[in-house]
Amino acid sequence: MIKKVSKVTLHYMLITAGFWMSFCFVSTNAAVYLQGVGYSNVQLGIIVALGNIGGALLSTLLGDFLDRHPQVRHMQVLQVLCAVQAASLIILRIFPHSGWQTSVFYVVYCSALMGVNAVNLDLCVRFEHVGADLNFGLARSTGSLAFMVISVILGILVERFSHLVLLYAGLLVIIFQFFSNIIVDRDMRAAEVAAPEFRKNISEEKSLSLGRFIVQNRTFSLFLLGVMIIFIAHNMDGNYMINEIRALGGGTSDMGWIAAFQALSEVPVMVFASRLPSRWSYSSYLRLSFVFFVLKILAYALAPSLPFFFAARLLQAPSYALYIVLVVPYADKIVPHKDSAKAQGLLVSMTNLGAVLASLAGGVMFDTLGVRITMFIAVGIALVGCAVAWLGTVNERRISRS
Repeated sequence: MIKKVSKVTLHYMLITAGFWMSFCFVSTNAAVYLQGVGYSNVQLGIIVALGNIGGALLSTLLGDFLDRHPQVRHMQVLQVLCAVQAASLIILRIFPHSGWQTSVFYVVYCSALMGVNAVNLDLCVRFEHVGADLNFGLARSTGSLAFMVISVILGILVERFSHLVLLYAGLLVIIFQFFSNIIVDRDMRAAEVAAPEFRKNISEEKSLSLGRFIVQNRTFSLFLLGVMIIFIAHNMDGNYMINEIRALGGGTSDMGWIAAFQALSEVPVMVFASRLPSRWSYSSYLRLSFVFFVLKILAYALAPSLPFFFAARLLQAPSYALYIVLVVPYADKIVPHKDSAKAQGLLVSMTNLGAVLASLAGGVMFDTLGVRITMFIAVGIALVGCAVAWLGTVNERRISRS
């Protein structure tokens, strides 16, 4: 019998879908847009890298800010970030060619977008702390489905019209996010009324400064380092997927279908994450996901044709999907509640920094070494990240929480 989905989960699905639809614009479509306005691989790599640096810094600062100012509502922060994104997209449309305006405001858009993810993840943790009925795995699967749908639509529209379609789609998604944030905030207010002790406790607990947090959580910091390295390899594929597809004889429409299929493959793991065998800890599943990150990048590097490349995207499920749906509760288990926003912000920051290094190194390598050699280098990077993250992963069942 299928358990009824709660109102909180349904509403959280909306903001998850909104973020991942927007993320499609700065992930698989980043190269499409920036090449469309006149940037080379190296130039777009630098721009995407700067956007991810901004996102990493903003995510970390927002996490620290929310921990230190519990009276500030998540919705207030989210609505400001939405406004910044909307303004950036409008300016990008006014200046539709390469130039300093495009470079600056694409970076601003990326930074604000990454900040949304950090705030959304902490919002999920707060829902759990107040006892709300939120199924994060199911809600996160909606993000993958939304990513899948918009990938196909954008791939077709860009091929039929132009890369400027991405700007209009981005604005529509931001409007959707704006109203979704209001709905979710109503759920949080209702949950807080039902759990008044939570607001009292978080106002009395004192959050650590960012520096002290890193020093006092050395093992978690090692975990974060490993995640960053893994995501260098992950994003060398994600940021430059169009180059891999073109090398195999495909185009932007193929990329849309492949990205959609990849997103769809994530859904079963996310939907049924809450039913994973309990005899394994979160840490065990995360270590398994690290191994599959290596295997999937290897499969991409070895793919001899587009159909094989297409099939290899199935490895997204036991790697990225398993990681992304379990790392949030894992971090919540091993980090004190008073520093939960900081932990979630740092997780987002590490994935962003991985994207930064992937953008900087990937742009040069794809231009000079070619697709196949670059992807084999990515396999080696993923292997190093797997080893470091494995060492930084601890069994959360043995942690004494405060």
